[in-house]
Amino acid sequence: MRRPYRELGKSFAVRTVELLQGLQLIADSIQKVREGESRYLMVLSGQLRSLVAERRKGEVPLLLDVADKFGKDLVIYSMPGIEGSTFPEELQNDLMLHVAGFPVSLERQFPTQKAMLLNEFLDQNLILFKGAQYSPRNIIEWYANKAGGAHYASRIPEDFAALMTLNLMNIQPLANLLLQTSEAILGAGRKLLRSVVEFEIYALVVIPEQHPNAVQAVNYLFDARYEGSEMRISMWLNARLMPAIFVSGLQGGWARVDCDRLIDWSEPRLLYASLLIEDDLSTTIELAVDGVKVGRSQIRFPVFVLSDPLDYESYHNRAADGQPQEFTFAVGQVLMIGRELGPEERANVLLYISSKRSDPELKVMCYSPEAFAHAKRGTKHLNMTGQVSLKFAKDLPKYTAKCM
Repeated sequence: MRRPYRELGKSFAVRTVELLQGLQLIADSIQKVREGESRYLMVLSGQLRSLVAERRKGEVPLLLDVADKFGKDLVIYSMPGIEGSTFPEELQNDLMLHVAGFPVSLERQFPTQKAMLLNEFLDQNLILFKGAQYSPRNIIEWYANKAGGAHYASRIPEDFAALMTLNLMNIQPLANLLLQTSEAILGAGRKLLRSVVEFEIYALVVIPEQHPNAVQAVNYLFDARYEGSEMRISMWLNARLMPAIFVSGLQGGWARVDCDRLIDWSEPRLLYASLLIEDDLSTTIELAVDGVKVGRSQIRFPVFVLSDPLDYESYHNRAADGQPQEFTFAVGQVLMIGRELGPEERANVLLYISSKRSDPELKVMCYSPEAFAHAKRGTKHLNMTGQVSLKFAKDLPKYTAKCM
């Protein structure tokens, strides 16, 4: 007997990975269209329909669904549509084609731009053609359902056929509208991704003299793991006490940046790590010590790793899936900021922590061998195991580098 056909609901994690892939396809297709390969308009329309214009019963457009799950509004700025046009009324009856609404941006660039939700923009009429008005959603559906984005229909709307062949001064209005709409949606998706993924970490760390054989190949300072997922953020020191940052994303992709030089641990050091999503959706991870960049890596895809520490089970001086270490270290300040700071903001943070680093009365939380701290997911409270004590940094035995 043949087993009955069944469909299973996709997990939110799978939906999120699909969103990342969809945004990458949109970014790649925009570049191809800009280079003159117009066939990629079909790829664009298919992805746009799935991300923002899906209307099948029981389905929610992917980008809108993920944004809703994260509690984020997708806001853009658009010029007035056809209804708000200032085109002279006495000429409107003779007007064959009018395109309005653009430019569209993520920040207000012109006083007449108005903020609106992405869904509102998609339903705003931006094309007037021979007396009929059309919205970006209409254009997406035409391309996707009639011109190969999702289906190759045997019949197409008359106005769609006319607009597809229209070429004014080497510009195709319909293709141009689809392209600009794609860029607006890509920008909104990229902004959503950045709002939940990007982070900067600032940690004021002291490494005192170590017990014999305490230093291993990997000595964890901090480790945070998302239960039931590959997502993880770790910072450690290698056997030569050179720092490294490691991230593992929801989709299984990972990245690691290692320090490119030896560090003098005879005084407190400011460790900095960041993860940023670039305009082309690649991921940049950087590592710095005392404001000097010591490592950088760029990955060609977006590494999806939530930036909110409350989403993770976190450990200090231990791996999330490991045993207590013989290693010992002390920490004076730890800041994790869930976005990229501006130049002035970053300078202020660096100045603040640098002043703490040079403070002769700096107090630090010192983890003795086999001591560690643990914070359950959803809480900031650290539960201490073993000997963890508050001390003056100056009272800790200074680390002396050994010849390798």
